Amino acid sequence: MPSIEKAILDPFAPMSVGDALMVAVCGMVVVFIVLAVLALMIMVISKVVGFIEGKKPVAPAPKAAPAAAPAPKKEDDEEIIAVITAAVAAEMGTTPDQTRLTSVMRY
Repeated sequence: MPSIEKAILDPFAPMSVGDALMVAVCGMVVVFIVLAVLALMIMVISKVVGFIEGKKPVAPAPKAAPAAAPAPKKEDDEEIIAVITAAVAAEMGTTPDQTRLTSVMRY
């Protein structure tokens, strides 16, 4: 470890490579210990809160059969096409009436 007396008397004195590595390792150890303590605290607090609420984890409900997707409305399609056409025309630097959109595919 770096000398405390040396650091107090001249805090800007250069450290040796060994001292610098020791300070870096000590710093990393402190960070990981604090992270581990935080993780443990979070687990303990979640257990305590779960016990206080008296709720046990609920198994997910079985999924229902997917409903058929409603058919898109015609006016929605026209509005979307108009917005896409305006965006393409703005990007190309032209007006929307100079741009022709030939197809729109939904995913």
